[in-house]
Amino acid sequence: MKRKRPKTYDADAGDRKVRVTVPVDPKSEDVLADAVRDNLSPKAVATIVSYLRTVRTDDADVDDEVRWFAEHLTEMLGGGEAQNRLAEEVGL
Repeated sequence: MKRKRPKTYDADAGDRKVRVTVPVDPKSEDVLADAVRDNLSPKAVATIVSYLRTVRTDDADVDDEVRWFAEHLTEMLGGGEAQNRLAEEVGL
């Protein structure tokens, strides 16, 4: 099987040219997870999930997106048991 080579480009490094690897864009889910971890405590995330689980709209597509987001946040916390434990700790 042929190995895929990383994309590169030429760059000037003072008096010489060098080959530089093009960075790979992170997946949007990874960017979201990093943003949540950097800005919210696990208890805050568990609280948000608790509220998202109960919300319903008149738009089934929006409900599906909210459910996906709540499930994604729950996975970040370590699963449903961890989310429930954290929610109980904050009084939900």
